[in-house]
Amino acid sequence: MSLKHHLLAAAYYPLRISNSLLRTAGSGHQGRLRVLIYHDIAPQDEARFAAHLRWLAKSWRFVDPQHFAEMISGDEAVREDSLLLTFDDGFASDRRVAENVLNPMGIRALFFVVSHFAALSGKDDWRGYVARNIWPGIEPGDVPDHRRNMTFDDLVYLLETGHSIGGHTASHARLSQVAPENMSAEIAGGADMLEQRLGVKIDHFAYTFGDLDSINATALSVARSRFSFIYTGMRGDNARDIPPWAIRRDAITPIDSFSLVGALLEGGADRRYARNLAEYESWGEGT
Repeated sequence: MSLKHHLLAAAYYPLRISNSLLRTAGSGHQGRLRVLIYHDIAPQDEARFAAHLRWLAKSWRFVDPQHFAEMISGDEAVREDSLLLTFDDGFASDRRVAENVLNPMGIRALFFVVSHFAALSGKDDWRGYVARNIWPGIEPGDVPDHRRNMTFDDLVYLLETGHSIGGHTASHARLSQVAPENMSAEIAGGADMLEQRLGVKIDHFAYTFGDLDSINATALSVARSRFSFIYTGMRGDNARDIPPWAIRRDAITPIDSFSLVGALLEGGADRRYARNLAEYESWGEGT
């Protein structure tokens, strides 16, 4: 763990106490609404991931995507601290984790899927695809087995067991580098393919990479024309008049300490993202 993360983890309990006092002193207590991002869970990290969820459940209520949508839209009040669990990319480990951890715990998650990745068949070079498109910089031979793609049969299983599917582009392109004339095919086309294959409405979308440098105003405009709920990779609380096209998310990994995860959810790193989020939201003003 980096020095920055050590310092942030050490600040967890002071942050928690300070935030609790501020909420108690404020007029009209309102809960917090945050979103977690995981990517893939390696088999050796599955027990640690389950421990994360059990620890978080002591202080937070896990909500399903439908209830999250109602809260971010203002149709349902955020009365208690609530968490939505999301997974990005569509790795095979997601189904295993759903079967072994999420379903027994009664947690329903939102899985953001790269449509071309899901369409790969057994004979296709999924390791090459991951190395080229999803995990740039790694050699294909170094991509572990648990980063194989989920198939459409796996996605059907997730839907049948109460989870939800969202769009995550067609090819996992960095959208700030996509030509304007190709943006709709990358963003909307990927979701359209999922809808056609799965027979469900795809109304949630998460940007690939998720940072400000990987998004632009054209991507936001195209995404807003296709989806009701759009998720960034920038941290923050979603409980206070956040536009449903500017949803904040907290990326964590199963090997992060409880204190680090807790500090992030207490907003310990939110300030770092405030300026970028303000710029991003400015792109959507008046549209």
